[in-house]
Amino acid sequence: MARWTSSVDEVRHIAKISAEMPIGGLVLLSLKTGEVVEGVMVRAAQGNNGGRGGGWQYYGEVEVLMKDRTRAVIDYLDIKGATSAWSEEKSKEYEALGLIKVIDYPPGTLH
Repeated sequence: MARWTSSVDEVRHIAKISAEMPIGGLVLLSLKTGEVVEGVMVRAAQGNNGGRGGGWQYYGEVEVLMKDRTRAVIDYLDIKGATSAWSEEKSKEYEALGLIKVIDYPPGTLH
């Protein structure tokens, strides 16, 4: 579960990670602990409390499905950096594990 924050530095960090986060596919997350998490991005959420309770607070989190089929919900405040892990090789690996389905549309079929 993501932590709420009103700290200016933490709000800036959430915005930075949000901008780095791929919109989908395979992600590679470097955590502040030094750990690296790779997997299928299941969902991402960021938002605010609309100022309810007297002050604005913000949060961000991403859910990742890993190769061993475990899911991790990771707070943006725990992420050092985010990038796409997508490659043809990795996509085949994750497809073979049954975690994604890659569809190769012939040219001209999508408008």
